[in-house]
Amino acid sequence: MRKLVICLLVAVFFNAFAFAQSYKTHRVQEGETVSSIAKKYDVTEEAIYKLNPDAKNGKIVATVLVIPFGETPDGVSGSNVLRFKEYEVEPKGTLYSIAKENHISVEDLKKYNPYLYKEELGQGDRIRIPIFNKREVVDFNESVQNSTFKNLKHIVLPKEGKYRIAKKYGMTVEELEALNPQMGDLQPGQVLNVNNPKAIAEEKEANSDKFLSYEVQPKETFYSLTRQFNISKDSLEELNPQLAKEGLEAGMTLKIPKPDYLKGDTLSVGNKNIIKLEKYITNTSPKRIAIMLPFNLQEFQRDSIDKAEQLKKDRVLRISLDFYSGVIAAIDSIEKMGISVKAKIFDTQQSTSHVKKLLNEENFENYQAIIGPLLTSNLEEVSKALASYDIPVLSPLTNSELHGKDNLYQTRPSAMVMEKALVTYIDSLKEGKNILILTDEKHSYLRDKLAYRFPNANVIKQSNKEYLQRKDLTNALSKDKENWVILESDELGLISNATSYLNSMADNYKIRLFTSNKSEPYDDEVSNQYLSNLKFTYASVAREYDLKTRNGFAEAYSKNYGIIPSKYAVRGFDITFDVLLRLATAENLAESIKREGTTEYVENRFNYHKKMIGGYYNDAVYLIEYGENLELKVLN
Repeated sequence: MRKLVICLLVAVFFNAFAFAQSYKTHRVQEGETVSSIAKKYDVTEEAIYKLNPDAKNGKIVATVLVIPFGETPDGVSGSNVLRFKEYEVEPKGTLYSIAKENHISVEDLKKYNPYLYKEELGQGDRIRIPIFNKREVVDFNESVQNSTFKNLKHIVLPKEGKYRIAKKYGMTVEELEALNPQMGDLQPGQVLNVNNPKAIAEEKEANSDKFLSYEVQPKETFYSLTRQFNISKDSLEELNPQLAKEGLEAGMTLKIPKPDYLKGDTLSVGNKNIIKLEKYITNTSPKRIAIMLPFNLQEFQRDSIDKAEQLKKDRVLRISLDFYSGVIAAIDSIEKMGISVKAKIFDTQQSTSHVKKLLNEENFENYQAIIGPLLTSNLEEVSKALASYDIPVLSPLTNSELHGKDNLYQTRPSAMVMEKALVTYIDSLKEGKNILILTDEKHSYLRDKLAYRFPNANVIKQSNKEYLQRKDLTNALSKDKENWVILESDELGLISNATSYLNSMADNYKIRLFTSNKSEPYDDEVSNQYLSNLKFTYASVAREYDLKTRNGFAEAYSKNYGIIPSKYAVRGFDITFDVLLRLATAENLAESIKREGTTEYVENRFNYHKKMIGGYYNDAVYLIEYGENLELKVLN
């Protein structure tokens, strides 16, 4: 019995070895079919489909097929015999001496002269000597990897284990077993299903414009990831099967659909499609809106406090009053157009419990829009409470991601939208530029995104973790190209050092500085002359209106209040004026947004889009450059 098993194993081995030598590859040309290829190589279509199961889908042009060899000179399929020569046996010639003289084996002599298996070799006999092709024999398992199909077959060779085979094809043992559920213990000659590492690599390269790798940060949750990348939890788990098994852990690398701004789109630098809603007014019925702001009047009205001092101390109150003054100016402007506006003011007192009380006491069903509250938690509370009535709730100032209902409108572009605007601008003009990326640790996620989008960029690493040094920058700057430095930080030290160093080197290098986040240090601590020298370019929610240019709102505001309007007063005007105009051009706010185009007023633009989940967002961002003489220039 043992001898029988050994013989069977040997037979399987030689069969597998012969099988492994009897294949070649063929790259399919335009117009070729499986049928024509089968005829060309004198094989059956079934034989081709057996080795190339993916070919059954019909899409074979430019793919590589594994083909069995056709007939050879000796009539044995797959042989590597090139030709034969005749040989006359000399006196005393033996099988061994003839085989040795011709560098073949005795078995080869018998194989191609079958009578020698039964008869003795005699003097004067004329026999055939096979001349073998000297080229290296092609191994089937190597040949199939030239195929461009994703699914391949592997023939198990002697002493091959699961780990070795899986590693050969870039798989895990678990993946190999999943493709071959009936695999059991491996035997020589056994045929396995495997993945084609070359095809998978090509597929990954083809999909590189669709996905990015993201490392999960500490304390991140499914909820924060789904909001950050605008993807559902189900989709996240479908793209990353390990999540269902292992859960979400810090340090894990995930496959994430690449945001639109990383998919190669470019920004059109020029005039956007600005629309004037005044031209489309069709609904002149009275408009009813509510304004919800944190005045904290119950504190302000106490007799015991110094009201002037309270105004100085209470920044939230000052912002609310400024914003409200802009709201009143907008209502006045709309009413001059012949549209009546009924507005009611609610003091939210910076309290969620008080907001809930207002929602219970007031009937909001007949309001067409709610502007406010300011605080995120209160905004979300009002949005959820009024969602069933489809009453729009507009967030005036926050740029953080909101988690309200479909009736929530984020009027201020988010940080991600600002990043998109800057990245697409740089991407459209990056040719011939030396791009440098400098961020603090807080913005490391953005550093990774930028490095992925601009693979040739220099990511600046500080040799001293405590502070940026001049040499950190000079090591990355180019004298042959214009240097575009992307600085993403809100740390005073890093911003101050970077702008100072770059300004001092501007005479020897062409340098331009960019950021999507013009934080307070730029206004408070950095010289405007430095920013002008560096052609500082940043993404901004608002532009600064030019006092030299005639501006009806600014003139009227100055006349009424004796001061120039603050940015909060301007924003209050722009948001309210836009909402009321939109309500005058359609039955409701959601309908008005279907009209394509961007509206623009004193400082702010509005171009709303529907989110997949949770309301609307505004993507109308300004790109502003510091020009000569400190003049601010809008690039888009």
